[in-house]
Amino acid sequence: MTNRNQQILVLIDRLSNSARLAQALSLDDTSRLLAMALLDLQTKLHVISPDELRSFTRTVANVLEFEVRTPANDTKRVEPGESVHNGHIPFLG
Repeated sequence: MTNRNQQILVLIDRLSNSARLAQALSLDDTSRLLAMALLDLQTKLHVISPDELRSFTRTVANVLEFEVRTPANDTKRVEPGESVHNGHIPFLG
């Protein structure tokens, strides 16, 4: 492993700890920013190009959109006031 990659791993470790702390302190915006910085470092560490990352995220978004729009047999209708955040999967239909 190169010296640069070792240094990136140290940064990832530090930022991961900071992201966990920010989340524990309910610093949502800070936590999101740190998560984006972590993603950036991980793409550099694993030599993932911006185009590859864009393609991957589009694929994941399409799969998630399909899963949300296609109700499973065990999916129940969500009552008003319920959301994914409180453990319920919305039924769109």
